[in-house]
Amino acid sequence: MLDKVYSGFGYWDVFIWLLFFAISAALVLFVRSMGRNDYKEGTDQDEIFYGSNPVPEDGADMGVPAASAYWGFVEALKPYYNALIDIHSGIASDYVGYFVLTVAIVAVLVLL
Repeated sequence: MLDKVYSGFGYWDVFIWLLFFAISAALVLFVRSMGRNDYKEGTDQDEIFYGSNPVPEDGADMGVPAASAYWGFVEALKPYYNALIDIHSGIASDYVGYFVLTVAIVAVLVLL
């Protein structure tokens, strides 16, 4: 009776869940152990990376522009963004039309 938890949706095998969490923990510890061991606290390795710029002394001046924070994301999706820029007109009725078209396609897919 202690090895199974009954619910309205069947049963959960407690030992299987414990085994799952034990294997997950072992996998996490293995991946963590593969990290670098040459980190030294209090050296240049401890410094903040500020986009290759000198870190300001005053914390209020610290800020990362969105262009820098999301640079890799934008570069990876550049073909997609270029396609969006090509179809961007700035006219609201165009966007309403895209929305209506998308809702119609989804409705057809749901009804099939």
